[in-house]
Amino acid sequence: MFSTKTATTNNEEFSGNYMPVGINENVTLKEVNCNKSPQGLDFLEIVFENEGGQTATMTEWKNTKGLYIKTDDDLQKRDNAQFGRICQIIDCYYPQRPDAELQTFKEMIDWVKQMLDPMIATKKKLRLKVNYDKKGYTRVSSYGIFVEDMSNTDSQIKLFKNDLMERPVVADKENNDPLNVPPTATPETENTAGASDLPF
Repeated sequence: MFSTKTATTNNEEFSGNYMPVGINENVTLKEVNCNKSPQGLDFLEIVFENEGGQTATMTEWKNTKGLYIKTDDDLQKRDNAQFGRICQIIDCYYPQRPDAELQTFKEMIDWVKQMLDPMIATKKKLRLKVNYDKKGYTRVSSYGIFVEDMSNTDSQIKLFKNDLMERPVVADKENNDPLNVPPTATPETENTAGASDLPF
C-alpha cells in the first residue's frame, strides 16, 4: 500500500561499504587471505579499512603466458612488477624489506600472508590510493606508489591518468543480431468442434 501520509524522504548522504576513490588517509590493514577460485586457481586478497569501516581490496592472481606475456622474460618482468606492488605494503611495516627467494606463486602469497598477518593487530595508519576498475568497481590502485606510512609527511603517492577517478559509464548492450528475433505470436487455432464465435 502506498500512502502520502506514510511516504518518507531520506536526506542523509549515502555511505557505502567501499572506500571512496582518491587518496585515503588513516587506513589500516584489515585482513590478508590466500584463497582458491572455484576453478582451483590460487589468489591473494589484501583488504584495507578506513575509520568508517569502508574497505578496499587488492587481489593478485598468478601471471601466465598469453596475449601480452609471450616469453619467459616477459613473464619474469610481470612477476617482478607484481611482487614489487605487494612489497610496497610490506615496506610500510618493516624498516628493511626481509629477504626472500620464492619459487612459485603459491609460496609467494603464503610468505606475504605470513609477513602481514602479525601486522594487522598493530593498526598502523596508512595512506592508500583507490580508483575504479574498468567495470566501475572500486579497488586498490595498481599504478605507481599506492600505499605508504601516514608518518611520511611528504607523500610519494601520485594520481596518474590511468587511475580512473570517475566511474566509467557502461551502457547496456543492445542485441542487434538479426538472426536472434523473438518468435512472432501465433494465431489462435480454430475450434475443431464446429462452434463459432461469429455472430452469424
